[in-house]
Amino acid sequence: MAKIKRVLRCHRCGVVLQSKKKSEPGYINPELIASETAQESLLYCNNCYEKLKAMNGSVLSAESDEQILKILDDAKATDALIIWVIDTFLFNGTISPEIVKKVKHLDVVVIGTKIDLFDKRVKREDISNFIRDRFEEVGIKPYSIHLFGKLSNLNGEELLAKLEKARAGHDVYMIGSIASGKTTIINKLLGSFKNKSKWQIKSETYGGTNAKILEIPLSNSAFFYEVPGFSLVNSVLGKVEKDVSRLIIPKNKVITQTKNLDAGESIMIGSLGAISLVKGKTTAFKFYSGELVEIKKHSNKHLQMHMAENCEKKTYRPVSERYNSFQDFDLFEYTMENDGLMHDISISGLGWVSFIAKGQIVHVLLPKGVAVKESLSKIK
Repeated sequence: MAKIKRVLRCHRCGVVLQSKKKSEPGYINPELIASETAQESLLYCNNCYEKLKAMNGSVLSAESDEQILKILDDAKATDALIIWVIDTFLFNGTISPEIVKKVKHLDVVVIGTKIDLFDKRVKREDISNFIRDRFEEVGIKPYSIHLFGKLSNLNGEELLAKLEKARAGHDVYMIGSIASGKTTIINKLLGSFKNKSKWQIKSETYGGTNAKILEIPLSNSAFFYEVPGFSLVNSVLGKVEKDVSRLIIPKNKVITQTKNLDAGESIMIGSLGAISLVKGKTTAFKFYSGELVEIKKHSNKHLQMHMAENCEKKTYRPVSERYNSFQDFDLFEYTMENDGLMHDISISGLGWVSFIAKGQIVHVLLPKGVAVKESLSKIK
């Protein structure tokens, strides 16, 4: 895996922090930038700190879906089967550690949706292996993985039979992010469902929470629970306006756009992100995204100016009114291996870039709070 570090920037003005020259922008006291908590802290350059009179080490807090975690406590206690639904385009391998803690010792069936968005030459086996590897990285060994394209073609009876065998008499909890396809799968399953229990299918508030769930009886003592979708808090889609998210999500296919970058050049993704080659030989970067996402090559030196200009003129999509200043973005640095293999760097909800790793240093600029993940390429 590549070495990653968050490039420390002032939380107020966005300047890259440094502790060597007091007279230059971004200076911060050396003990702050060198501390063990620096990567998880909100840091301010000395100039902004004096203006704000604020604490210089406020810890960033991760948001989680507390109601879902409470529901999964019951799943864990009853040794339930977990069905984890993922959108194969949006899934970049970032998996909530809070959810992992609840389900890692349970049987987990992974269902990947929207596989039809990929080029027909892409092997399902490659996507399935990528999914398996990412889950195993966090300690979950999937019981099985199923990939579906158009969910209208899903055979509900066949899937029900597989789940009946996998659950071994236990309850089933279906989880997944908002818009992952859970509801469509449920509707297909219900079309083939035969209720042989004394209970009725019902939608109600789950005990001890205020979360609405769908409860389907599998027997007189076991139930299928559709859990509300995880929020998209770590995805670009959860941080932009609805009309912007509609531009980002692929309609009919995932497209690829290739740019050859020399050191000192960047790919600007609308005004919502950028991939920059800081050090290394000329590299071909292949960017995977929805059909309406536009990219443009620029110099690193003038990237900030070009992004600001695009925010105003909206020449290249997507552009969000919520991100119009460099201080609205995080900057990450990847030092790649020199293994000659194809690697991906994925920005959750926006797309991913694939390239051959040859020891380059790559910067990734993305909206604050959005997950980024580096891995071996999902498409061979």
